[in-house]
Amino acid sequence: MKKSVIFIFFLFSVNLTFSQQKTANKTTNNKSAKAIPKHDTFNETITITNKKIQLFIPKGYEAIAQQNGDLNLDKIDDCILVLRKATEETTSNMDENKPDKRPVLLLLGQKDGSYKLAYKNENAAYCIDCGGLFGDPFDAIAIKNGYFSIEHRISGGHHWEHITTFKFNKAKNNWYLYKDHFINYILNPSSAPDAEALISNVDKLKTVKDFGEISFQQFNIYSEKGY
Repeated sequence: MKKSVIFIFFLFSVNLTFSQQKTANKTTNNKSAKAIPKHDTFNETITITNKKIQLFIPKGYEAIAQQNGDLNLDKIDDCILVLRKATEETTSNMDENKPDKRPVLLLLGQKDGSYKLAYKNENAAYCIDCGGLFGDPFDAIAIKNGYFSIEHRISGGHHWEHITTFKFNKAKNNWYLYKDHFINYILNPSSAPDAEALISNVDKLKTVKDFGEISFQQFNIYSEKGY
């Protein structure tokens, strides 16, 4: 009888110790897993009404920008689509160099009204938390006569804009980086009544002479070289 009681007590002690170890490990794992704060975005999901464009949005992604215009000078309306992961507000982590990339799609309009994917680049638009404390930097897409621009801006405690412009090369049937323009703004120290509130203290305009030939699919906004 005494031996049975001792054996039962032994089993109880082992189970209790194992349970405590599991609880401790779970607590340790939870502490080591750094939570990502929810990122603010200025780019809400947009509704794509054209079903032929909807086909290019994969599962788990949403559109945040759509711009139409003539990208390849064939007088047929084309489209640039900017997508994001549906979870980016809580999964993008630029602090640990793990941003949720935002694909930029060049869609060429066809005579039958459909679209054809020319190129997709996941490194052409900044991520939701690439602006740090100052928020989502992606702002807009612009298209005009074979040129298109991807525009980023930050306004708040810090002010800057970064616009990359691409130009269509008909001979090569591709788009190449044409200009890369970065401007940083500071508060104007002037007390003149007609003075602008902000003035630029950094204005860097790079052209092909600076960066060489960079195609749209090679371009990488996360790299100082541009590719």
